[in-house]
Amino acid sequence: MIDQILQKINILFKKENFETFALDNFSSKKNKFCFDILVKKNDLIFSLKIVSNIDNINPDTINDIKSLSLILKSKPLLIGIRNRYQKLEDDTIYIRNGLPFITFNTLEKILEENIYPYILAKRGGGIVFVNGNLMKTLREKQSISRKELSEKLGVTKRTVCAYENESMHPSEKVAENIKSILEDSEVFKKINIFDWKFKYEIDQCAFMEESELSDFESHVQSIFEDIGISSYWYKKGSIPFKLSLYSKTDRSKIEGFYPLFSGISEDQNKIKQLNPICLKMFTDLFHKIALFIVNNNIKIPDTFLKNKVPIVRIKNLEEIDDEEEFIELIQES
Repeated sequence: MIDQILQKINILFKKENFETFALDNFSSKKNKFCFDILVKKNDLIFSLKIVSNIDNINPDTINDIKSLSLILKSKPLLIGIRNRYQKLEDDTIYIRNGLPFITFNTLEKILEENIYPYILAKRGGGIVFVNGNLMKTLREKQSISRKELSEKLGVTKRTVCAYENESMHPSEKVAENIKSILEDSEVFKKINIFDWKFKYEIDQCAFMEESELSDFESHVQSIFEDIGISSYWYKKGSIPFKLSLYSKTDRSKIEGFYPLFSGISEDQNKIKQLNPICLKMFTDLFHKIALFIVNNNIKIPDTFLKNKVPIVRIKNLEEIDDEEEFIELIQES
């Protein structure tokens, strides 16, 4: 079912002149990443993930979705099928862990008809964002006082006032009554899922502890520390690169150089076909440098050479004294 939705989403976005990028022919069967496809149009980029049950998503995956969005300056676009009780409803944004989930039908309405959802559903129930100024204008146009409207809605006069100054949001039931009484569906504000904002700092990411790193990975990390570069390692392969690299100093003069995405391997058998494809995709999509750090004795597969992914052997890193030399090494690679 998820694969069918992915195919539909791919067709839908391409129809709207978006570029779509997938790692495995739009198949989720072997995809353990925190996204299924990446979608791009001009500077607008989405990391899209389909979730069968939005109440059963792994917390590490949630962290990785937020981390990926922060690192790549992309937007998370999450398509849900159901929660623990029932199928998700259309025209509704479901909130879980600060992230928005919508149905495929809702996405289709947004892209094809410019119809945005207006219901925000949290675990405690749904609320509707009302256009307070329009609500007041419509009420006064019909010569309905706040007291009269409050009695019809079954709420207090103070609550009606709060709706109109938008310091409080009505429930779905009350909102439907407001629309019925004022006879105008435009009183509901549309929620732009494409402009969703969430609070997240890079230090909140679930990075790998030093004890979780192999001896080879720990050696790589110590080299970067000596050079003066921050290295962030990711757990469980949910993000399709092993680490990202940032400068510890102000590198504004090298605009767009950081962050760098890197795979890593000390063993020939750990270099898989997906590694170079994924790193090359990120290079093409985000115009960022992706590299692959390998042990000295590893034979480089032809797939890496074909995809032109910079290869950095550990002996090359060991010869670097500072960040300037590191940048020169990567740019030359």
